[in-house]
Amino acid sequence: VLTPVASPAWDVEDSVVSADGHTLVWTVNEDGCSVLYAQRDGRPLRMPRLPGGLVRAMSISADGGMLGLLVETPGRPPEIALVFPGRDEPMRYLTDTRPLALRASQPVVPDPIRYPAADGRQIPALLYRPPGPGPHPVLLYVHGGPDSQARPGYQALHQCLLARGIAVLAPNIRGSSGYGNAWRTRVYQDWGGIDLDDLAAAHAWLAEQPWAAPEKIAVYGRSYGGFASLSCLTRLPDLWAAGVAVCGPSNLETLARAMPGTWAGTVAAHFGDLSDPRVLAELRRRSPLTYASQVSAPLLVIQGATDPRVPQAEADQIVTAARHAGADVRYEVFADEGHGFTSRDNDLKAHTLIAEFLEACLR
Repeated sequence: VLTPVASPAWDVEDSVVSADGHTLVWTVNEDGCSVLYAQRDGRPLRMPRLPGGLVRAMSISADGGMLGLLVETPGRPPEIALVFPGRDEPMRYLTDTRPLALRASQPVVPDPIRYPAADGRQIPALLYRPPGPGPHPVLLYVHGGPDSQARPGYQALHQCLLARGIAVLAPNIRGSSGYGNAWRTRVYQDWGGIDLDDLAAAHAWLAEQPWAAPEKIAVYGRSYGGFASLSCLTRLPDLWAAGVAVCGPSNLETLARAMPGTWAGTVAAHFGDLSDPRVLAELRRRSPLTYASQVSAPLLVIQGATDPRVPQAEADQIVTAARHAGADVRYEVFADEGHGFTSRDNDLKAHTLIAEFLEACLR
């Protein structure tokens, strides 16, 4: 017989049980942050409040007296730490992998905020603001997925931009995980629909903030976030000072057709029945490529030549079409990379390009 031990309103991320069977520990994703809970023999245990961030992994001792964690926060890359269930002791870091720049300065920690969508729904987001009253340029940072989540983990690009006076807003628009199944699946067969509405609402909210410079708002995304960034630049061209798309799809029809046969269920769920002409027409209507001639802001496109998920043809199409229409497009292809960066040198090169491009466009 299964007996529930908790019924949280948020997603349970992970759980571990001690070898003696007496201690159970689990983490809950509460509005993006990992929160620890524990029981011993069915009775709740005191657990330390973690620094606002994420628990990436857990391991518990045989007697349940010690819990090892892999913890990540906005100001620290993943670190090994210890907590002691049931004891009044703070979390103890065992490693320190912070870059020297982060040890010498105070990293910016995001504030969880909500902004109103066009239909009145409240969109959760993380807001990173640099010191000073502003007005600051702002980067709208769209996560991948789409069913992923903007969470307060370590983002070196965020801290780099913040040090240069650029704020970052990372929204969890509809299609994001962490806020229930209906929220996560709302974007299914509607890429470039409700998600674009929520991003337009983010811009509208930012434009009303006294600390933000409304004429200096850029948009960035990788993978699905790259699609969202391209959608913003092509379909809402007057709003943006610049845009960056990394491994971002530009043509939903060719993207769907390029996916392997083993992904047929995913293709059907996210894009619909490709044998239906009405579905294809709708995919074309919501594809950034259809509106490439409207790009007016500087655009940086980065792509891996061996990307198995978003083929290089997706980047080639939008770059060619936008340049043909006279847009200012910078295009960087990494010959030895796929859907992201596995080489440290390539990762540093790409993110240096991104940071310098955004600073040049926004400062």
